[in-house]
Amino acid sequence: MKKALPSLGRWLVNLFLVLALLLAAAVWLPEAFHMRAYVVKSSSMEPAIRVGSIIYLRPYREDEPVCPGDIVSFPAGGAMVTHRIVSVNQEEKTAVTKGDANKVCDPETLPLSAIEGKVEFHLPLVGYLLLRK
Repeated sequence: MKKALPSLGRWLVNLFLVLALLLAAAVWLPEAFHMRAYVVKSSSMEPAIRVGSIIYLRPYREDEPVCPGDIVSFPAGGAMVTHRIVSVNQEEKTAVTKGDANKVCDPETLPLSAIEGKVEFHLPLVGYLLLRK
């Protein structure tokens, strides 16, 4: 029994180190691929993207169109907002956005130039480890 306790302690320390390394990789590795990571703090995109998820944004490529259905992030009111594109006006270079959980579209049209990036993928729940109260 005495031998099992040090072995268990070593195992727990190793597990903690692996989890810390994975968390660090989830946050910093995307920068190597020109992506940005953000923690979702609002339920406006549920059920597609839940609170506590980490989203990974990548900028639109030069020849890539902004299309209805794309999930994008943009600054608004001092925060980063992530909503789905509902429609695009190519002449005015604007888009109408809406959170999936919201009943109505966002009140103001979004200039396409204000889009920070398109959500490439997300990791559910991992953001809870990074949220600070």
